[in-house]
Amino acid sequence: MRHIDVFNGDADGLCALHQLRLAEPADAELVTGLKREIELLARVRAGADCVVTVLDISLDRNRAALERLLAEGARVRWFDHHYAGDLPAHPRLEAHIDCSPSTCTSILVDRHLGGRFRRWAVVAAFGDSLRGPALELAAALGLDETRIETLRALGEALNYNAYGETESDVLIHPRALYRVLHAYEDPFEFAAREPIAAALIDRCRADLAAARAVAPAYADERCALYRLPDAPWARRIAQT
Repeated sequence: MRHIDVFNGDADGLCALHQLRLAEPADAELVTGLKREIELLARVRAGADCVVTVLDISLDRNRAALERLLAEGARVRWFDHHYAGDLPAHPRLEAHIDCSPSTCTSILVDRHLGGRFRRWAVVAAFGDSLRGPALELAAALGLDETRIETLRALGEALNYNAYGETESDVLIHPRALYRVLHAYEDPFEFAAREPIAAALIDRCRADLAAARAVAPAYADERCALYRLPDAPWARRIAQT
């Protein structure tokens, strides 16, 4: 059986797939991209011998490609928290979709797996700006403030790496980042031992410092106008 994993390149997509493949290992083809690349399913060619797993991209935005894959005989499993519209009624479609504002795709996968790799769901929730749910999950794990802060910084950095206009704007392509990350079952070990983790956090902080250093082009008592340069850091910051 051929496996194809299609996922958003941000923290939520990365951590959702990571949890799933820790529980269900598969030598899968990876289809992903920057955060702005949503219609990823159009890149997939799959038939009756294929299982396509989709994480953290809108079904509604990929509906035509989904219908094509189902018609070609593929099995499709979908985890997502974005607007989906009407779900196709099809025996080869397994959909885990919850659009409530307090969830993200990694939380859906965490529920599906019974909390087996919940620390990664905490990372993703912080990356997706779901501070409340992230803290609830962290409390359930008994994590102290120092360890929570480690997961917060990691989640925000993983998420920030997906911002950019082109692949040259990011420190590491999400596909390559997933392959590095997937070697670690424990996010604390990843944060402590993997050089790319520190590099991602440093870049996020450096870009924010650069943005804060920009003087307003215009300001009065009601508003301020900032003009950012045509530079990679500015393109990353502008999308956050």
